[in-house]
Amino acid sequence: MFVVPLAVHKNWLLYYNYLLWEGMNLLKKNNKLILISLVIIGAVIGGVMFMNRGDFAEGNREAIEENVRNYVERYKLNPDDVDIYNIGNPTRFPTGEEEFDIYIKHMGHPYFRMVLKGDPDTLLVFEPKEHIIELIFEEIYLEARYEELKPTIDYLNSLNITDPLRPEGTKIQYFQTSVGLATEINAELKKAFKSGEDLEHLKQYIENNLEQISELDTNIRINGIIDELDDEKANEIEKKLKELLPKSNYVVRIGVDSLESQEHEKIDTYLIIE
Repeated sequence: MFVVPLAVHKNWLLYYNYLLWEGMNLLKKNNKLILISLVIIGAVIGGVMFMNRGDFAEGNREAIEENVRNYVERYKLNPDDVDIYNIGNPTRFPTGEEEFDIYIKHMGHPYFRMVLKGDPDTLLVFEPKEHIIELIFEEIYLEARYEELKPTIDYLNSLNITDPLRPEGTKIQYFQTSVGLATEINAELKKAFKSGEDLEHLKQYIENNLEQISELDTNIRINGIIDELDDEKANEIEKKLKELLPKSNYVVRIGVDSLESQEHEKIDTYLIIE
């Protein structure tokens, strides 16, 4: 004789282990009726737990939004410019720790999107490596190189190619970089960012070190979506990019409908401009 607890525990794995254990015992006794009942009860408990986890985002949205607003404000951004477009359910790791993802866009200046981590118990946002600083830096750095990049931006725009990672109207289109991760400058740029009450120190740091940063930026990405593309058009675009792009290495991905288009509907190439 056994009793199935009615309360839904936070550690749902214990339930499944419990049900599995009791099921094995019942199998040994060939008590099919009780085993079927156990499976039904397990399915009901699993369904309740699934629904509870599915309600996590909506049930906590107001508190999560407030914590995200407080978080971005600490990094000299206007919290009113933040758009939270998705909140994931908590994920449990083998260590027993849990976290959930918060997908945000900063619609102000500079524009960027990122994934923050949250604690399901406190709903506080954490991001110990402060990648948000690197994202802010990278967008402002690209803007500092706007005159160099403008011919390429204008050319791609003339072909009605859209940037899948930015909204219309941002100064920089198509170009993405991760140069802020470079060990040679990472600590310095974070120090510049944290100086003063606004982004002026960071902008000054970029201006003073633009040549060095550009030399480190050897893996720039160019992303775009185009309505139609055949081999002839793809070759024409690639040839023109080689003429327009400043010295660096580029990963170019331009596809029809998405960056994951079929092979004959996309440009997916690596350009070295010397």
